[in-house]
Amino acid sequence: MGMLVKNSFLSHLEKRRSVYGLGNCVTLPKKYISELVSQALSMSPSAYNAQSTRVVILFGHHHCKLWTLVKHELSKVLELDSLDVSLSKIDACFAPGFGTVLFFEDTDVVRKQKQNHPLYAENWSQQACGMAQLAVWAALAAENLGASIQHYNPIIDEGVAQEWRIPASWKLMAQLPFGTIEKHPEPKFFIDDEEHCIVYE
Repeated sequence: MGMLVKNSFLSHLEKRRSVYGLGNCVTLPKKYISELVSQALSMSPSAYNAQSTRVVILFGHHHCKLWTLVKHELSKVLELDSLDVSLSKIDACFAPGFGTVLFFEDTDVVRKQKQNHPLYAENWSQQACGMAQLAVWAALAAENLGASIQHYNPIIDEGVAQEWRIPASWKLMAQLPFGTIEKHPEPKFFIDDEEHCIVYE
């Protein structure tokens, strides 16, 4: 990396890492975390301010139920060796956390966008959801909470929709388990600035 710029926003981004050693000893109130996630979502950009991203926040037994559901659905599609590895990872990395944020895209909103912008609306929706995930993840990191983005969809879509009465127009995009940081990630490797950033002056 080149010269490090001192910037509070970049400091929060630097804290945002994929944390797989999660715990549930969170002292922040659930209401505060919920408002934090909601505000981060509201402040995330979307094309034409479509605001197509939706979230469901699972705490307590709802969080545990999600990861039990994930394991159940994986057992239907994975061979035994792969299943053992996957179940062990869930039990060690995600289930011990404090909660999970489920990210969705409201396909009704995207469909309306497609009427005016048929070539681009789908891409815009995915980009908006990705930015919302980063915003929520960084907001949690700023509170010293660890998290990681997971993608067990689409195999869990139906089970999630039934269990938490998800509107039919909401499409599951990602899962963000979070909690206290019980094991810090290894130092991150960065490619040189010249490899990813071209500048013309």
